[in-house]
Amino acid sequence: MQDPGSHTLEVDGLRKSFGSNEVLKGINLTIRSGEFIGLMGPNGAGKSTLIKILAGVYQASSGQIRLGGRTLTSLGDTEDVAFIHQDLGLVDALTIAENFALGNPPQRLFGPILNKRAERTSAARALGLVGLDLSVDTLLSDLTPGQKTLVAVARAMDRGARILIVDEATSTLPPRDAQGVILSLAAAAAAGATVVMVTHKLSEILEATSRVLVILDGEMVRDAPTHGLDRAALVEMLMQHESDPHNLDDASHQTRDPVLELRGVHFEDLGPIDLTLNAGEVIGISGLPGSGLHDIALLVNGTLKPHKGEVVESRPRLTRALVPPHRESQGGFGELSIRENMALSALGRWRRLSRVLKPRREELDCARVASELSIKPASIDTTFDILSGGNKQKVIFGRALLLNPDVFVLCEPTRGVDVGTRSEIYRLIRELARGGAAVLVASSDAEDLFSVCDRVALVADGRLQQLRPVSELSTSELELMV
Repeated sequence: MQDPGSHTLEVDGLRKSFGSNEVLKGINLTIRSGEFIGLMGPNGAGKSTLIKILAGVYQASSGQIRLGGRTLTSLGDTEDVAFIHQDLGLVDALTIAENFALGNPPQRLFGPILNKRAERTSAARALGLVGLDLSVDTLLSDLTPGQKTLVAVARAMDRGARILIVDEATSTLPPRDAQGVILSLAAAAAAGATVVMVTHKLSEILEATSRVLVILDGEMVRDAPTHGLDRAALVEMLMQHESDPHNLDDASHQTRDPVLELRGVHFEDLGPIDLTLNAGEVIGISGLPGSGLHDIALLVNGTLKPHKGEVVESRPRLTRALVPPHRESQGGFGELSIRENMALSALGRWRRLSRVLKPRREELDCARVASELSIKPASIDTTFDILSGGNKQKVIFGRALLLNPDVFVLCEPTRGVDVGTRSEIYRLIRELARGGAAVLVASSDAEDLFSVCDRVALVADGRLQQLRPVSELSTSELELMV
């Protein structure tokens, strides 16, 4: 029988510095076989750096990693350990069975003849472990995002992984898909696998994990059993004082004049769409993947042009700003600095009559907005690619703020951010509305709708259903919308 201690993961005094900035400050942890661990912390706390050191992407400045008593430089080349990230490393154009075979030594009958039957049987068995009743000949492109994540989990288990390190793999999934992934991970832990899950979702920690580890400012500050914890206790751990994104001031705003209207708009399978955005009001729309939710947001922003119908602006030179759903691939430029990323939207503001930029004015404006948003690190010359997810989101928000637009279009504004950053974003959205902006929030997160929106509607079957005041909806009704 396998020694239960053979898969105990120990991290002892792990430190990592980037220049003079110490990101990890002596991390210690022990994770035993069969545990389901939740790893949490604010954006920029050091979670991603820790995972990248364990995976071998970064090398630790000092400290040790031990697996089953063996000292290793990383876990990246260890067959017992699998890392599952948001980017699953799967190929849409291949079948499930072919994705399982990628990177694996081929199973052969004899000589060059491959044993395809054995590969398919092995893949089917692994799919059963995660509760997927699918043919292994199904193309990956035909699966939902949640099913793709489960395929990645199944592939890891098929390759003999006894430790699954899951880094924000559910952050972009609809709630129902995310729930399926969590249940499968819990089943894997119950069967003896070790699961370490990095997540910002408090519900996932409370429902599935046995212990929660909290990193703050590069240090492991809490290691506590999940049993007996509630949401308020988790929030207090993360923010070092009692706070709750719902305990903010009233989200209602006095509706004013219409700023922008979609009238009978059609785009591909969408339509007709009728929507009016009013100054001082936050409108929320939600829908399943493929519903056209983000297309409506892009139509409002002007990024997409309607095939039919019209977009009516209340006045000439109406300004609009977009926070896109995928901040890294659609929003930020990794090699550019915070300042350069923020300044892209408003270069015209800093030009002299001669069209020469005013660099000092640009620097002051960007520094002011970065300070208002509490972007870390504080230096606006820091490159975008080394920022945490929440700070990247703040940079994209800052770019929109510099435009001082009449209409803000926010797609998935809190995707992948921690509790503290979520509260800051909610407060910012309220301030935008109070300042007279019209705000559209397109989100698959019920908490976004419940916390900041005045009226909400569901996008389904190519249509935008009737807007309803949030005050008339229960939390369960909002969750059903997503």
